[in-house]
Amino acid sequence: MISRMMMGASNFSSLLPMRVSRFHKRIQEYEEFSKKRDKMKASSAALKKEAESFAEKEKILLSKVDDLTSKYEADMKEFKKHLEVDRLEVKADRDALVVQQKDFLQEKEVVTSDNQWLIEHRFQQVVTYLLHSNEFNSALGDVYTKLLNNGKHLGFIAGYKAHESRQP
Repeated sequence: MISRMMMGASNFSSLLPMRVSRFHKRIQEYEEFSKKRDKMKASSAALKKEAESFAEKEKILLSKVDDLTSKYEADMKEFKKHLEVDRLEVKADRDALVVQQKDFLQEKEVVTSDNQWLIEHRFQQVVTYLLHSNEFNSALGDVYTKLLNNGKHLGFIAGYKAHESRQP
Protein backbone atom coordinates (compact mmCIF):
# COMPACT_ATOMS: atom_id res chain seq x y z
CA MET A 1 0.00 0.00 0.00
CA ILE A 2 2.77 2.34 0.76
CA SER A 3 4.20 1.50 -2.52
CA ARG A 4 0.99 2.33 -4.04
CA MET A 5 0.92 5.56 -2.20
CA MET A 6 4.37 6.36 -3.26
CA MET A 7 3.58 5.58 -6.68
CA GLY A 8 0.46 7.75 -6.43
CA ALA A 9 2.49 10.59 -4.96
CA SER A 10 5.05 10.37 -7.68
CA ASN A 11 2.34 10.31 -10.25
CA PHE A 12 0.85 13.35 -8.56
CA SER A 13 4.12 15.21 -8.67
CA SER A 14 4.61 14.35 -12.30
CA LEU A 15 1.08 15.38 -13.14
CA LEU A 16 1.24 18.62 -11.15
CA PRO A 17 3.14 20.75 -13.71
CA MET A 18 0.84 19.56 -16.43
CA ARG A 19 -2.20 20.42 -14.31
CA VAL A 20 -0.77 23.82 -13.36
CA SER A 21 -0.10 24.67 -16.99
CA ARG A 22 -3.59 23.53 -17.89
CA PHE A 23 -4.96 25.72 -15.04
CA HIS A 24 -3.03 28.76 -16.32
CA LYS A 25 -4.30 28.08 -19.79
CA ARG A 26 -7.87 27.92 -18.51
CA ILE A 27 -7.39 31.14 -16.53
CA GLN A 28 -6.13 32.89 -19.66
CA GLU A 29 -9.09 31.59 -21.65
CA TYR A 30 -11.40 32.82 -18.88
CA GLU A 31 -9.76 36.24 -18.88
CA GLU A 32 -10.04 36.47 -22.67
CA PHE A 33 -13.64 35.37 -22.43
CA SER A 34 -14.25 37.97 -19.70
CA LYS A 35 -12.71 40.68 -21.86
CA LYS A 36 -14.89 39.62 -24.81
CA ARG A 37 -17.93 39.51 -22.54
CA ASP A 38 -17.16 43.02 -21.22
CA LYS A 39 -16.69 44.28 -24.79
CA MET A 40 -19.99 42.68 -25.79
CA LYS A 41 -21.72 44.23 -22.77
CA ALA A 42 -20.26 47.62 -23.67
CA SER A 43 -21.26 47.27 -27.32
CA SER A 44 -24.66 45.96 -26.24
CA ALA A 45 -25.11 49.01 -24.00
CA ALA A 46 -23.98 51.29 -26.85
CA LEU A 47 -26.44 49.55 -29.19
CA LYS A 48 -29.22 49.98 -26.63
CA LYS A 49 -28.42 53.70 -26.34
CA GLU A 50 -28.29 53.99 -30.13
CA ALA A 51 -31.57 52.07 -30.44
CA GLU A 52 -33.14 54.42 -27.87
CA SER A 53 -31.91 57.48 -29.78
CA PHE A 54 -33.25 55.96 -33.00
CA ALA A 55 -36.57 55.29 -31.28
CA GLU A 56 -36.71 58.94 -30.13
CA LYS A 57 -35.83 60.13 -33.63
CA GLU A 58 -38.49 57.81 -35.03
CA LYS A 59 -41.08 59.24 -32.61
CA ILE A 60 -40.10 62.78 -33.63
CA LEU A 61 -40.31 61.89 -37.31
CA LEU A 62 -43.64 60.14 -36.83
CA SER A 63 -45.02 63.19 -35.03
CA LYS A 64 -43.77 65.42 -37.86
CA VAL A 65 -45.36 63.08 -40.41
CA ASP A 66 -48.61 63.13 -38.44
CA ASP A 67 -48.50 66.95 -38.23
CA LEU A 68 -47.80 67.23 -41.95
CA THR A 69 -50.50 64.70 -42.74
CA SER A 70 -53.08 66.55 -40.67
CA LYS A 71 -52.00 69.87 -42.20
CA TYR A 72 -52.22 68.33 -45.68
CA GLU A 73 -55.67 66.93 -44.95
CA ALA A 74 -56.84 70.31 -43.65
CA ASP A 75 -55.39 72.05 -46.70
CA MET A 76 -57.04 69.52 -48.99
CA LYS A 77 -60.41 70.04 -47.26
CA GLU A 78 -60.05 73.80 -47.68
CA PHE A 79 -58.94 73.34 -51.30
CA LYS A 80 -61.93 71.10 -52.00
CA LYS A 81 -64.25 73.70 -50.48
CA HIS A 82 -62.74 76.44 -52.63
CA LEU A 83 -62.87 74.16 -55.65
CA GLU A 84 -66.55 73.43 -55.03
CA VAL A 85 -67.29 77.15 -54.58
CA ASP A 86 -65.40 77.94 -57.79
CA ARG A 87 -67.19 75.15 -59.62
CA LEU A 88 -70.56 76.51 -58.49
CA GLU A 89 -69.54 80.04 -59.53
CA VAL A 90 -68.47 78.79 -62.95
CA LYS A 91 -71.74 76.89 -63.31
CA ALA A 92 -73.71 80.01 -62.35
CA ASP A 93 -71.67 82.10 -64.79
CA ARG A 94 -72.22 79.51 -67.52
CA ASP A 95 -75.97 79.49 -66.84
CA ALA A 96 -76.01 83.29 -66.95
CA LEU A 97 -74.12 83.21 -70.25
CA VAL A 98 -76.60 80.71 -71.67
CA VAL A 99 -79.45 83.07 -70.73
CA GLN A 100 -77.56 86.02 -72.25
CA GLN A 101 -76.90 83.99 -75.37
CA LYS A 102 -80.60 83.17 -75.74
CA ASP A 103 -81.48 86.84 -75.25
CA PHE A 104 -78.81 87.84 -77.76
CA LEU A 105 -80.09 85.35 -80.33
CA GLN A 106 -83.66 86.61 -79.86
CA GLU A 107 -82.48 90.21 -80.20
CA LYS A 108 -80.45 89.24 -83.27
CA GLU A 109 -83.55 87.72 -84.85
CA VAL A 110 -85.52 90.90 -84.13
CA VAL A 111 -82.76 93.12 -85.53
CA THR A 112 -82.37 90.90 -88.60
CA SER A 113 -86.09 90.96 -89.29
CA ASP A 114 -86.18 94.74 -88.68
CA ASN A 115 -83.26 95.24 -91.07
CA GLN A 116 -84.93 93.09 -93.67
CA TRP A 117 -88.17 95.01 -93.28
CA LEU A 118 -86.28 98.32 -93.50
CA ILE A 119 -84.51 97.22 -96.65
CA GLU A 120 -87.64 95.86 -98.27
CA HIS A 121 -90.25 98.44 -97.23
CA ARG A 122 -88.64 101.56 -95.79
CA PHE A 123 -86.06 101.91 -98.53
CA GLN A 124 -88.86 101.80 -101.05
CA GLN A 125 -90.68 104.46 -99.06
CA VAL A 126 -87.49 106.58 -98.87
CA VAL A 127 -87.11 106.43 -102.66
CA THR A 128 -90.76 107.37 -103.05
CA TYR A 129 -90.37 110.33 -100.68
CA LEU A 130 -87.19 111.34 -102.51
CA LEU A 131 -88.94 111.35 -105.85
CA HIS A 132 -91.69 113.55 -104.43
CA SER A 133 -89.40 116.00 -102.60
CA ASN A 134 -89.01 119.56 -103.89
CA GLU A 135 -85.21 119.64 -103.36
CA PHE A 136 -84.59 116.55 -105.42
CA ASN A 137 -87.02 117.57 -108.13
CA SER A 138 -85.55 121.09 -108.40
CA ALA A 139 -82.00 119.72 -108.77
CA LEU A 140 -83.20 117.10 -111.23
CA GLY A 141 -85.15 119.75 -113.12
CA ASP A 142 -82.07 121.98 -113.31
CA VAL A 143 -79.93 119.17 -114.67
CA TYR A 144 -82.65 118.13 -117.11
CA THR A 145 -83.13 121.73 -118.35
CA LYS A 146 -79.38 122.19 -118.87
CA LEU A 147 -79.27 118.80 -120.55
CA LEU A 148 -81.91 119.85 -123.05
CA ASN A 149 -80.32 123.27 -123.66
CA ASN A 150 -76.64 122.18 -123.92
CA GLY A 151 -76.73 118.60 -125.07
CA LYS A 152 -76.13 115.43 -123.20
CA HIS A 153 -72.53 115.77 -122.03
CA LEU A 154 -72.35 119.52 -121.62
CA GLY A 155 -75.83 119.55 -120.08
CA PHE A 156 -74.78 117.18 -117.30
CA ILE A 157 -71.71 119.28 -116.57
CA ALA A 158 -73.62 122.57 -116.65
CA GLY A 159 -76.51 121.21 -114.55
CA TYR A 160 -74.13 119.85 -111.94
CA LYS A 161 -72.20 123.14 -111.79
CA ALA A 162 -75.42 125.15 -111.58
CA HIS A 163 -76.72 123.05 -108.75
CA GLU A 164 -73.39 123.36 -106.89
CA SER A 165 -73.45 127.12 -107.16
CA ARG A 166 -77.19 127.19 -106.41
CA GLN A 167 -77.98 128.98 -109.62
CA PRO A 168 -81.16 128.00 -111.46
